[in-house]
Amino acid sequence: MPFEKLEYASITRGYSEKIIVDKDSVSSFQNNQKILSVKVTDKIIFTLKGVLKDIAISDLNQLSIPSEKFQSDQAMYSTLEIVRNEKTFKTRGFDNDNPPKELSPLLLYLEQLIK
Repeated sequence: MPFEKLEYASITRGYSEKIIVDKDSVSSFQNNQKILSVKVTDKIIFTLKGVLKDIAISDLNQLSIPSEKFQSDQAMYSTLEIVRNEKTFKTRGFDNDNPPKELSPLLLYLEQLIK
């Protein structure tokens, strides 16, 4: 696994969504209630490695944020956090419907895993 933990979280007033990936499972939460949990397979690990290869994890906090609709509640406030080698790397907040382009393939894949 290219990381120990990955967490994609989106929040707005009164509602939150979260996807957490660790070495054992992919879990989905809504309003802090676990909705779904899927065992991590070799195929999932292979695909995650592929979508992560073009992301400079150590530079997550420097990614360009294309819009800030979350500031006026027009979009959910989202972040991506990756723990690798016991270090935590986190993006600045971004709109859930308009993430930094570098993250789009990863976020789309995560959303597919929980459907």
